[in-house]
Amino acid sequence: MTVTLVTGASTGIGRATALHFARAGHTVFASMRTPDTSGDALRRAAEEEQLDLALVTLDVDQSESVDSAVGDILARTGRIDVLVNNAGVTKLTSVEEVPVEEAQAVFETNVFGVLRMMQAVLPGMRERREGTIVNVSSVAGRIVSAGHGIYAASKYALEALSEAIAIETKRFGIRVIVIEPGFISTPILDKGTAGQIGDGPYAPHLRRMQALYLNARGGADPPEVVAELIAEALDDPNPRFRYLAGKGAPPVIDGRARMTDEEWIDMGREMTDEEYWAESARRFPSGG
Repeated sequence: MTVTLVTGASTGIGRATALHFARAGHTVFASMRTPDTSGDALRRAAEEEQLDLALVTLDVDQSESVDSAVGDILARTGRIDVLVNNAGVTKLTSVEEVPVEEAQAVFETNVFGVLRMMQAVLPGMRERREGTIVNVSSVAGRIVSAGHGIYAASKYALEALSEAIAIETKRFGIRVIVIEPGFISTPILDKGTAGQIGDGPYAPHLRRMQALYLNARGGADPPEVVAELIAEALDDPNPRFRYLAGKGAPPVIDGRARMTDEEWIDMGREMTDEEYWAESARRFPSGG
């Protein structure tokens, strides 16, 4: 029996991952802030399929909530074998214009929420000298676009934390995995397209980023693709630290790798939308 805890499991990648592992025979704790109102789909699946899946109230932004939830799980099972840190939020804005408190909120969930979760489970994993932490990052943890700076900064920070934890815990038999999805069909795509761009100084950048989100809604991979990749990563006979998820991820990373920093930054020069999309198609020929 493998005990798996998934954060942000009410929708999208988290829900798909919780279901995937429960169907594979894991004892799954699917956590979210409001399971009474957000957990109906998981609750129904668990009942209909007789899955070993329990819903847990957990807000990664609150230390007391994290400690309480993890403590309850440990009291029931004695251990957590796999932690999937999936809870996250996005933000489409320019760096100059974002209210600092909104930037802090992104980091609170995407960085400090993961930090709280890792600190909560690591003592038990160290004591048992085994365990796996899966941190769901993003290709935005490897490539920064105009209008995506705050979100990308949080994912870059998550990647740094993950790498440090992987090194620090290696001798304790703990494995850390980073999953880097491209655009995936989840509610985050809807949030990325919400709101009016306006006519501010950075409107062209924000409009183009919003267009990417809109375009992705039609062809993005379903969240089950990421859930399946997480499972494959756990059982990989040649384990790696980073795994790209979804068909759109490799072209983005490969395209950026072919460019110098100066060439990438020059994408922010004065251009019409037609010129921008033409250059993007040339730089990312596979549609990334």
